Amino acid sequence: MEGFAAEHLKRFLSQRARPAEIHRPAVFFSRSISISGMLESFSFTAVRAALRRQASGASVPLAESMMPTHAYRVYGLRVRTEIACPGLPDDPHPDRAPDVSIRLLPPLAQAAPPLENGYYEVRPGTFRLAVQGVGRYLVEQGSRISVEPLAGAAPEEICLFLMGSVLGALLYQRGLFPLHGCAVETRWGAMIFVGPQGVGKSTLAAQFFRRGYRLLSDDVCAVDFSHGALSVLPALAHLRLCADAYLRLDSPSGAAFHVDKFIVPMHDRYCPHPVPLRAVHVLADSAHATPSFALLHGFDRVRQLLHNLYRPQFLQGQQTQSRLMHAALHIAQDASVAAVSRRRDPHQLDGFIDFLEASWSTHFASSSQAERK
Repeated sequence: MEGFAAEHLKRFLSQRARPAEIHRPAVFFSRSISISGMLESFSFTAVRAALRRQASGASVPLAESMMPTHAYRVYGLRVRTEIACPGLPDDPHPDRAPDVSIRLLPPLAQAAPPLENGYYEVRPGTFRLAVQGVGRYLVEQGSRISVEPLAGAAPEEICLFLMGSVLGALLYQRGLFPLHGCAVETRWGAMIFVGPQGVGKSTLAAQFFRRGYRLLSDDVCAVDFSHGALSVLPALAHLRLCADAYLRLDSPSGAAFHVDKFIVPMHDRYCPHPVPLRAVHVLADSAHATPSFALLHGFDRVRQLLHNLYRPQFLQGQQTQSRLMHAALHIAQDASVAAVSRRRDPHQLDGFIDFLEASWSTHFASSSQAERK
C-alpha cells in the first residue's frame, strides 16, 4: 500500500504544480457594518516606521534599522521576528532560544523577476514566494524566514502572507503534516474539519467558538507525529471570518477588520497546547436536510488526507516529501477519517454541531484501532 500511496502523491502533486497565481486579497467593505476604531487594535505603526527607515537609507546596516524583536509561540515553535504579527500567540518564555527567526530586509524598489513557477520556487531546504504588490519571502531549512517587502506595501498584507503561505511552507520543511482546515478541542480529542474552499470551515469553527469550545486552528492544522503519537499543534490565536460569520458572533471583543476579513481573537477559547488527534472530517455540501457521517476505509482515507493538504504544490521538491507520505499513512491508520455532508444553512449550525457530538459519542466512545480501519 505504501508504494501505491507514494505514486498517488507523485501524480497528485504534478497535477497541482501550477495553480493560479496568488494575488492580493480583494478588500471587502460594507457600509452597513460599523467597524469604526477596529483597526486601532491591530496597529501596524511600528512596521510602517521600520519600512520607512529602511527605504530612506539603504546603506544603513540592517541591525541599526530593524524593529525590536517580537517573541511568539505558534505550531509548537518559538518564533523571533522583526515584524510585529498581531494574532500570533506571545511566547511566555521570550528569553529562550528560537526555533524560527524572521528578518525584515530593506524594501524592494521594484518587482523582482518571476520565480520558477511564476510566484513560488521550491528547492531542497529552501522555498521562495513572490506576491504581487506585496513582496518576496525566503524560507530556509525550516528555521529562517527573510521578508523583502515592496516599497509601499501594506504591512497588513505582508503579515497576511507571512502567517499563511510562508508558515505553511515552513511546516513542510520541518516535516509536519499541514491540513487546510480548522481544528477544535473536544473530550474525544482534536477534531479537524477539511474540505474545498468555500465549504464553510471557518464558519463552522466560529460556531464551535460560539458554543464555548476551545480552538486549535482556523486555517492550517499542523499534525505532529514526531513522538509516535499524533497530535494537532496550536496555530494562530484568532479566527478570520467573512462578514456573515462575524455578525453571528454578536460583536466579539477585540475584533478588527484586516485586509479582507474580520479578525476575531480567541482569548480564553484558544487551546495553547497540543491535543491528540482523534479524527479528520471531510466536509461536503448536500441538498438533504439531514446531515450524514460515514467513516472512510482503506486507501480512501489517505487520498482524502493528501487532497486536503495546505498548498500541496509547496511540497513538491521538499526534502521532507517522503516523510509526509509516511505521515499520511500514519494518520490513516491511527486516527479516523470521516466523510460528513450537510445542507449549508446558517440557521442549522447549532443542530449540525449537535449531530456531530452525537456521532462522536456513537463512533468514538470506546472504538479501537481495528474499528477505525
